[in-house]
Amino acid sequence: MLRIGLSEESGALDPHAFTGNFLLLDAIYEPLVTYTEGGKLAPGLAESWTVAEGGKRVTFDLRDGVRFTDGTPLDSSAVKWNFDRWVGNKKFGFFRASQVISAVDAPDAGTVRLTLSEPYEPLLQELSIVRPVRLLSPKSADAAGKFRTPVGTGPWKLVSNSAEGATLARNDDYWGTKPKLERLEFKVIPDSQARVDALANKEIDLIGGSYLAPITPVEAKALSERADVKLLTGAPDVSIMLGFNPKGPAGDRAVREAVRQAIDTASLTKALFMGYAEPARRVFPPDVPDSGTDLPLYFDQAAARSTLEAAGYRLDGTTRVKNGKPLSLKLLIPASPAEGQLDPRSTAAAIAAALKEVGIAVEIAPVDAAAYYDERAEGTYDITFFEGLGAPYDPSGSVVSMFTSGARGPLWVTPATEAAVDKAVYARDAAARATAYQELYNTVAADAGFVPLAYRTRLWAVRDGVKGFAVPPTDLDLEVAGVTVG
Repeated sequence: MLRIGLSEESGALDPHAFTGNFLLLDAIYEPLVTYTEGGKLAPGLAESWTVAEGGKRVTFDLRDGVRFTDGTPLDSSAVKWNFDRWVGNKKFGFFRASQVISAVDAPDAGTVRLTLSEPYEPLLQELSIVRPVRLLSPKSADAAGKFRTPVGTGPWKLVSNSAEGATLARNDDYWGTKPKLERLEFKVIPDSQARVDALANKEIDLIGGSYLAPITPVEAKALSERADVKLLTGAPDVSIMLGFNPKGPAGDRAVREAVRQAIDTASLTKALFMGYAEPARRVFPPDVPDSGTDLPLYFDQAAARSTLEAAGYRLDGTTRVKNGKPLSLKLLIPASPAEGQLDPRSTAAAIAAALKEVGIAVEIAPVDAAAYYDERAEGTYDITFFEGLGAPYDPSGSVVSMFTSGARGPLWVTPATEAAVDKAVYARDAAARATAYQELYNTVAADAGFVPLAYRTRLWAVRDGVKGFAVPPTDLDLEVAGVTVG
């Protein structure tokens, strides 16, 4: 048995909703196409696929003999039933694949054919993501189509799920490589330091990842010095960014430009991330395909003061004022670390201190972590933190979610960003795609539409006695097939 720390309860494990923990969903459900190390795509539940000339039809050959853990065969009708739950659904409008698939056909039991309204090169990669494309047994929904119980084809099946944690048992009938472990025990420990203590005290065996049990840089430093714990690091897969609400004071480009110039990202990453991050200069880290070229280093507080002066913001005491109104920005943060936000409080304090130096007041507004993303989507902020979604969503999935108006709480949206996103994701060849993505990044940078802050190192840790665990290809994967516990 492997005991795994969990930062919050796993939620209803419906692959077609937004509530379930990514890693438990990954353990239970599988896609047609899998995303592997280095971003390579490999067969999943589809043994192979063929893209027709012109790119508007994709045909998948399903694996023979695969069954859901309730005994239901994985055939083309089951796949079509799953696709029909999200294709064209407005709830998944952020997910461009749901918009371009115009028909799902099952010509025979082992074949699924997708017809597209237009060629869409990112389709196969997007079919590897966790939700909403993972395949649920059709018997797991009632007659009205409402989700009832989590049943997939994966190497694990659910035994129990509660506010205290969850238990998964090995699927002994799994079609692929069966895990060496028999059970996975997930224990909910909301406090990050308490999870580290539980690992050190041998109460749990594994923590880490953005969506499982995040480790802060301070905790990583302490864990790296222990002989009975192994800290594992992976290359950054997301950028932490500061984003603006254009409906408030940050609607003034001069304000955005001054904020960008006021923040010393090199000092910030060194002080706050203790060697587990580096200053960001792109929307995505350089290892992400089509991440473009580095943006300039903007830090120059003298230039920030000049930018504000030229725009009519005059110092009145320590805060600048224009037309009788103080320049104050509300910085929205989760009150406790949320998914991906490893240390929002100290980062927010550093941002506020930097902006104070140039005469911009900052009100730090902590909200409950569960409500943070709702408030961000509602625009109850002037500045706040953003990240990409990470592999395998990057870059196509993330640019749609960050730079188009159909997304929930985007980073920066203008007609120019939306046009650039369409050019990028619908490009037919590598050169045109790279050019279009660069155009998108240049457009957002020209607007001073965001501030790149840091590329954060991926962090995981296991106690001694755990063998065979390595940093997975993405932080959405639960890669424990070869793990043993001594």
